[in-house]
Amino acid sequence: MSPTGGRQPVPRGVFAIEDQQLLLPDPIALDTSFVVEALLTTQPLHPACSAFLKLIFYSGVAVVTSDLLAVELAESAFAITPKERWGGRWRGHRTYGRSRRPATRRLNHTVMSYEALLSPVNHLPIPVRRVTADARVLMTDFGIASYDAVHAASAIAAGAEAIVTLDTGFALLPSAQLAIYTDQSRVTSCRHKRPR
Repeated sequence: MSPTGGRQPVPRGVFAIEDQQLLLPDPIALDTSFVVEALLTTQPLHPACSAFLKLIFYSGVAVVTSDLLAVELAESAFAITPKERWGGRWRGHRTYGRSRRPATRRLNHTVMSYEALLSPVNHLPIPVRRVTADARVLMTDFGIASYDAVHAASAIAAGAEAIVTLDTGFALLPSAQLAIYTDQSRVTSCRHKRPR
C-alpha cells in the first residue's frame, strides 16, 4: 500500500537513483546533467549523484557516453564560477579575465576528474557523427531537444537500456526506447511526460 492509501504509481520506465534496490542495466548511458552534479561538489544534487556514480563504477557495468558530453561538461564547469559571482548577469562577465581564470581552473579540474573516473571502467564513447541521423529522427518523432537527442541516440546505438539524467526532456521518449534513472524530485514529472 502506498503512503496515500492508493495504488502504487506506474513506473513508466522512470526510476529514482536514490532507490537502494535499483538494478543497473549493462551498459548504462550517462547524460551531462547527471555528470555535472556528480563531479561538482558545489551542486545541489551532488551527494545523490556522486553516490549513484560510485555505484555504477563499483558494479562493473559498462558506461556509454556521447562525445558531446565532454564539451557540455566543460561548458557547465566553466559557467559555474561567473554564475556564483554575478548570478543572472553572469553572461556579461564571462569574458572578464578575473572571471575566466578561476573558471578555467574549475573547468580543467572537472575535465581531469571526468577522465580519471572513466579510465578504470568499460567506457563506450559514441561519436556524434555516428548518431546524427538517429538524433534527427528522435527530434522529429518525439520533440526531444537536439543535444538530448544526441545523448539518447548514443545510448540506443550502444544498446543501453537506460540513461542517467537530471533532464526531464528525455521523458518525451517512450519507455520502450530508453528507461530514465533520475533523482527522486524529477520522477513524477518524468512519468507524467512519458508517452502512454
